[in-house]
Amino acid sequence: MLLAATLLSVALSGQAAGPRTAVQWTDAGWQALRAGHADEAARDFDEALRVDARSPMAMLGAGAAAQLRGKTDEARQDLAGALRLQPSLTAASLLLGEILYREADLQGAIAVYEQALISAPTDRQLTAKLEAWRREAAVHDSFSQRIASHFTIMFEGPPDQPVASRVAEILEAAYWRIGGAIGAYPRDVVPVILYSKEQFRDVTQSPGWAGGLFDGRIRVPVGGTIDDRELERVLSHELTHAIVYGLASRGVPQWLNEGLAVLFERGAVAIDRAPLADAPLIPLSRLERSFQSLSSTDARLAYVESALATQKVIDLGGPTTIYNLLTNIASGMTFETAFERAVLIPYAEFLKTWAE
Repeated sequence: MLLAATLLSVALSGQAAGPRTAVQWTDAGWQALRAGHADEAARDFDEALRVDARSPMAMLGAGAAAQLRGKTDEARQDLAGALRLQPSLTAASLLLGEILYREADLQGAIAVYEQALISAPTDRQLTAKLEAWRREAAVHDSFSQRIASHFTIMFEGPPDQPVASRVAEILEAAYWRIGGAIGAYPRDVVPVILYSKEQFRDVTQSPGWAGGLFDGRIRVPVGGTIDDRELERVLSHELTHAIVYGLASRGVPQWLNEGLAVLFERGAVAIDRAPLADAPLIPLSRLERSFQSLSSTDARLAYVESALATQKVIDLGGPTTIYNLLTNIASGMTFETAFERAVLIPYAEFLKTWAE
């Protein structure tokens, strides 16, 4: 969402045939990005920087293209370079801050936005996000930390908090179970933050029906009496999102992301189809984006539909389908192309027939 807004905010000058100058290559790059051609855009911005290595707009474009192509390290370097050349380039600050936040560098994200406010003190997007991030940082200041093999767990209370130990055990078991089934594991150590219910709502601004969140970190409310089975379900769900993100950081429709999470949280337990009897199906095409705005009733239906549709994908393509589909997406294919190559039927046909 932020990247789209960044692209729309960039003023394009007239495009001449056969780019020769850095400005012309940069304009071509932005046009390619707006058309969804990230690889072509990356080549155009590289040409622009070859002609003029000190062009902040070309460097911003290179960072945006790298982010779209899942090359986060390159994106960070290019955006930081753009800001060194032009500290007032708010678009670069916005995108770099979001990348740092997504990569669990909260203090780094705050620092980038604080610096950006010097040049753009009235920018509402900067001020709103900065306020939320500072509030989150204040909550975390009093937290303890536990290091597990594949996770860093933050929590309120003494370092020997029993719930942190139990969370570590559950996550380690789920790590091998889910990663083995998908055929991939998270690329890096996964940050996990355990909140009270009040802290979770305040920090994440999640709807009341949400039992957890993955946004680069696994966030889970654990206040009050904890049902061990429910805790295992939620942690497995959010860890699945982390594994999916490690394979394809963008371009995965929400129904597939949530469908996988529901399937792996349930294990061998059959999917409860009860919500399907109470309301008509939500078209799967409407479930390609975030579920955050759904009512609790619609969310319940959306999760069941997502799980059933994802199971259908696996049934059609076999056990390696999910890995193949996600790696296809990560390679830069459109979802429609990635889907047809992995599942061997057109996505449009699947949308019409999956519920039969």
